[in-house]
Amino acid sequence: MRLPRAVLLLVIGIGVFATACVVFAQSSGDALQEGFRTPPDSAKPRTWWHWTNGNVTEEGITKDLEWMKRSGIGGFQLADVAAGNGQEVDKKINFGTPEWYHAVRHSAEEAKRLGLEMSIFSSPGWSEAGGPWVKPEEAMKKLVWSETNLTGSQTFIGKLPQPPSNEGPVRDLFVGPLSGAAVFGV
Repeated sequence: MRLPRAVLLLVIGIGVFATACVVFAQSSGDALQEGFRTPPDSAKPRTWWHWTNGNVTEEGITKDLEWMKRSGIGGFQLADVAAGNGQEVDKKINFGTPEWYHAVRHSAEEAKRLGLEMSIFSSPGWSEAGGPWVKPEEAMKKLVWSETNLTGSQTFIGKLPQPPSNEGPVRDLFVGPLSGAAVFGV
C-alpha cells in the first residue's frame, strides 16, 4: 500500500518535529548543568584582596592572581590596609610610594592577562575615602532629610523636624522656598 505524498510528508514532518523537541529538551538541561560546571565570567565570585602592612611583592601578586584564576574567582577588589598579620616580606611596599604604584600597575596587567576583573579601594585603610589629610568640609557627605506633609495651599507656621543624623551635626544645604518646600542637607 502506497501512502499519498502529502501524508508521507506529514508523517516525516511530525517525526522531525518530535525528534527536535526531544533533542532541545535534553540540550536545555545539559546547558543548565554546563552553566553550573563552567559559569560565565559575569557569574563568578569576586573577593577582597588585602595587602597588609606593605607585605607585598610582584612575585606574590602574580602567584595570588594565578591562584584566584585557578580557583574560579572572577575578580577582586584590592584593599591596601595598614593592619593585619600574616607573611612578612623583607622590603615592604607602602601605600602611595612609587613602588606601590608600580605594584598596582603590575596587578592590573596580571589581572588583564588572566581575565580577572580588578577594582580598588579609594584610599588606604578601612576608611575607604580618606585619612587625616582630608578636611571635614572635603570629606564624603550623606544627604539626609525630613518631611512635613501639607495639604493644599496652606501656610505652614512651625518648626520643621530635624533630619536624622548618626554622623554628627547636620548643616543646611539650602533653606528657603522651593515650590513650597525647604531643603536641608549634610
